[in-house]
Amino acid sequence: MKTTRYDMKIKTLVLLLCGVFVLSSCEDPVPDDYTPELVVEGFVIAGQPLNNVKVFLSQPIQDTFNIETAMVRDAEVLVLENGTPVSMIYVASENGGYYAAADTSFRAKFNTTYDLTVRASGFTASAIASTKGEFGWTVPPKEIMQYPGAENETKEFDSLKVSWEPTPGTSLYVLAIQCQDTSGYGEYLSPPTSDTNRRVRNEDFDAGTLVARERTQHGVAFVANTPTVWRAFKWFGQHSIKVYAGDQAFQNWFSQVGFGRRSSYDYRRSNIKGGLGVWAGASVIEAPALLLKDKP
Repeated sequence: MKTTRYDMKIKTLVLLLCGVFVLSSCEDPVPDDYTPELVVEGFVIAGQPLNNVKVFLSQPIQDTFNIETAMVRDAEVLVLENGTPVSMIYVASENGGYYAAADTSFRAKFNTTYDLTVRASGFTASAIASTKGEFGWTVPPKEIMQYPGAENETKEFDSLKVSWEPTPGTSLYVLAIQCQDTSGYGEYLSPPTSDTNRRVRNEDFDAGTLVARERTQHGVAFVANTPTVWRAFKWFGQHSIKVYAGDQAFQNWFSQVGFGRRSSYDYRRSNIKGGLGVWAGASVIEAPALLLKDKP
């Protein structure tokens, strides 16, 4: 029987598939074992308590992430303040728990170094954080700000620019605008009213997500001043405006993961030795501001 060119192609394909099957059957199975890593997240803010230090084990990507499963509750957390030990304890919470200074009156100091060592599940991670010195406002935020309306959100108002004293070694300041009360509004007015608070923009609401419940917006400034950015406010009402001057680890961390859904993390920029995450220090200034609703 005469063999056609089509028959030859079919035979060749079958032989190739058989060869692939034989070769693949001789190979070792694809490894799917996952080796976890120690993950540390902690910030030392001058003048504030030393708490909310979190220790996790990283989770495999094929499993659904669960913070309860990832949290390490029996870690040995050692902190040295300029060489002096600070006793740390585990505190349970609805968000998985954290480690804090056993002395609840403890406050971090300015211009101070904090060495951290964490031992858990056979791993050891360490890092060093440093707080900055004290600094203050040169032009603080206005205590009362009038929202200019959605049509003017992108405009800058020179009268609402703020500035602060520059701190040595800081090339990136972290700004935080936090709504203090997402329900109340009228009680902060003079005279008080029964009016309730609401969001500045409905599109900021993403029902059922952590983003929807987040009351703080972060941003950055590369110099010691900034205009008021109306898009940074998610709510009307009473706010706290903060400026952080942090060490290099603080600046690296927030430039990567501090600003929303498109964040990314590069372990090469982390200061954690023997693990992942961040241990950073900073100093902060804070001022109140009341954002008034649109004028009728």
